[in-house]
Amino acid sequence: MRDTSKAVVVGGFSIPSADVLVLSRRIAGAKSRFYPDRGDPGKWEVKASRTITPNPWRRSKNRRFLAEVQRILGQFDCTIYTASIDKRQLKHPMTLDTTAPLQLQVLVEHFSVECAEHNETGLIVSDWSHHSLDAHTSQCVASFVVSRGLPVHPCVYYASSQGSHAIQLADLVAGVRRRAIEGDTNLMPLDNALATIRAIPQGIRVATHARRPYTNQISLI
Repeated sequence: MRDTSKAVVVGGFSIPSADVLVLSRRIAGAKSRFYPDRGDPGKWEVKASRTITPNPWRRSKNRRFLAEVQRILGQFDCTIYTASIDKRQLKHPMTLDTTAPLQLQVLVEHFSVECAEHNETGLIVSDWSHHSLDAHTSQCVASFVVSRGLPVHPCVYYASSQGSHAIQLADLVAGVRRRAIEGDTNLMPLDNALATIRAIPQGIRVATHARRPYTNQISLI
């Protein structure tokens, strides 16, 4: 099938490990409340394709659910992160073997700033895709982390989105950012609101190890 997307986005959020269970319970509760006909919230995934694409977004329950997701995430000491590539700006074609490691490396570059500020060691958990791509991406991230001495586990851990509410939220975050980059004005307010959720306040200026200004909404190209 021909890919018609105009952007590639990796998205997610940081959260203290002690809060993951509480977050999962609250998201499960929101899924049950807004989609009672779908049964046990642990047995089905909330997907961007069924929630934020144009037709589903017309349904008020989807808009209200995303507003609740924003509210819940805002209750934690967390940061929404996105690393995006606008494919319309590319001068040469790029494959996932190139974009996936690049996006995670730059995300780790900025995430590690937050880890250092909190004197914590970060851990990246991602939805699995294909074994070879996941292994390649993890190796690239490990090399990046170790060579620069960043306070992040030197690999990427993979899990199924089916069993993880946190990974499902990461998919929604990435989807909202992609739709906004592509020009969907309906999603731009939510994209802007999510970007304001950050553990390091906007007014505090810090830099990455490469002396780039820290940000949680990263545009590579």
